Amino acid sequence: MSKVLWNLYAHGYDAIAGLAPYRDMLDEVVDSLDLAPGMRVLDAGCGTGALAERAAIACPDVEWVGVDLSATMLKRARRRQRWPDGFRFVEANLDDFLDQGQVGFDRIASVNVIWTLPDPAATLSRMAKALRPTGRMVHTTPRLRFNFQRIVWAHLARQRGWARVRAALGLPLLALVGLLNLVLVAQSMLSRARHRRERWDARGLEELLRKAGSSVRTVRPCYVGQGHLLVCEQDTGPSPLPPPAKGL
Repeated sequence: MSKVLWNLYAHGYDAIAGLAPYRDMLDEVVDSLDLAPGMRVLDAGCGTGALAERAAIACPDVEWVGVDLSATMLKRARRRQRWPDGFRFVEANLDDFLDQGQVGFDRIASVNVIWTLPDPAATLSRMAKALRPTGRMVHTTPRLRFNFQRIVWAHLARQRGWARVRAALGLPLLALVGLLNLVLVAQSMLSRARHRRERWDARGLEELLRKAGSSVRTVRPCYVGQGHLLVCEQDTGPSPLPPPAKGL
């Protein structure tokens, strides 16, 4: 049932991904990845390719592997644009993909994926093992008390003229997509209650990532305060980097 819902969600997902605060969040992720030519990057739960699109603008000369369980999401991702040669999209369960010996990633990113994982601790541990010792992971995930209205109003406030009118006309679609999102969140919370704190709470997420073998370097709000952004690396011992900058 969950896969069917995600395929349905894919048809309206770009309405959310097109919101100004969402695009800002994607740019924060790309900046935090600190991409360089030749890097191998895993986009875990790539959806319709919104993050890949921003990365292709910032640094097209990387090997970008987008993985998602939803065939509909991936179909839209592949059609999104003419991708650079190193960009590809794979339909797979993320755990199964990582269990196939997919290692040697310089960067791993996930945008609002952690809350969807059946066992986030196990999946993040697999990610950490797939990361090169000098690599980095960047994750975003929503807060538990997520306020979608604040995101929509922040988007509308940044529009001018006819762009604001078009944005207002798109509100019914956003409402429908938001409702489906609530259904997916409710399904996740009901079936995975034991992971509640790990999925939504900033300190719980830090603890989860550390247990997975990652050193958390940065935790800060994103998505106009409706999400957390976490930057982490493999836990390979003492590091000269400064402690995490926290804005909880």
